[in-house]
Amino acid sequence: MATILKTAHGWQAQVARRIDGKAVRKAKTFKTKRDAQVWAREFEVGISAGTASSDTLRQVFDRYALERSKGKKGERWEVIRLNRFAVDLVNGKPLGEYVIGDVTTADLVAWRDMRLGLVKPASVSREMNLLKHVFATATKEWGLLRINPMEDVRRPARAKRRKRRIYQDEIDKMFEALDLACEPWVTEKQITGAMFLFAIETAMRSGEIRDITNRHVSGNVIHLPETKNDHARDVPLTTRALEILEAVRGNKTEPDQHPFDIDAESRDSVFRAAAKRAKIENLHFHDTRHEAITRLAKRFEILDLARVTGHKNLNELLTYYEASGEELAERLNSSTSKDETK
Repeated sequence: MATILKTAHGWQAQVARRIDGKAVRKAKTFKTKRDAQVWAREFEVGISAGTASSDTLRQVFDRYALERSKGKKGERWEVIRLNRFAVDLVNGKPLGEYVIGDVTTADLVAWRDMRLGLVKPASVSREMNLLKHVFATATKEWGLLRINPMEDVRRPARAKRRKRRIYQDEIDKMFEALDLACEPWVTEKQITGAMFLFAIETAMRSGEIRDITNRHVSGNVIHLPETKNDHARDVPLTTRALEILEAVRGNKTEPDQHPFDIDAESRDSVFRAAAKRAKIENLHFHDTRHEAITRLAKRFEILDLARVTGHKNLNELLTYYEASGEELAERLNSSTSKDETK
């Protein structure tokens, strides 16, 4: 039975159990009595089951990176997050130094709240997806834990979805800031600018555009064999999109060459610098997807649009549709016949 004591530094939980003839004792201090009670209950279950591992979270993160992250399309970013988890300070101690069998829900709540003080709720929620899967893997597949302490950690409240459109004057400013007046487009600035324009025409994601090779292009269609949701799709190209593709491709005509030949880090830094030079605030490259989908919605039926963008859930597609009330009113009136107005 656990003992909960009030001390000068908070609430101390003390657990003493005899397992296989051996005494097992553990004590830990928390800010609140409830946290102490939760930890004591979880620890008692863990030691009685004899499944709590002595591996540190750093060891668990490294194992996950090697066995689960390896080979994923997002491997690089996943490994970066895992390495950062290991150095995140939780109650004054790096998370990676915690023994996985000692980690409690209260510890992970403290980690979540610490991250909320640094980044937006949406970012914390994405990080929690990865951390939760690490603990789920450690529990269900590796047998390091009997209880997953992440199960009861609530996600932060969802922030209001982003509704940013990109308007023509901003496109014109970015055109100038990214040196697109001269062709062919061969510098990192120009390739980034070409990606920006191409994304607005096609609704393709940055990574999808960078992954295009010449062999993926057939007439006015691009075949994407790999996408974010692991489903291949075909993207029809407008006349303007074809012009952009030809301008950036230049002499890169071999089947396996990439017309948009730039790495993700360079594209990101070049784009942010250009937006700053152009004095455009709060502009993200991914805003091109909002703008493109809103424009394409005028040309496609909803199911055709979903096929172009790769959305399997139409509700998710709606999160990118940002037509203004004025645009809808203009479209309504332009489609109203004279007979209907009599």
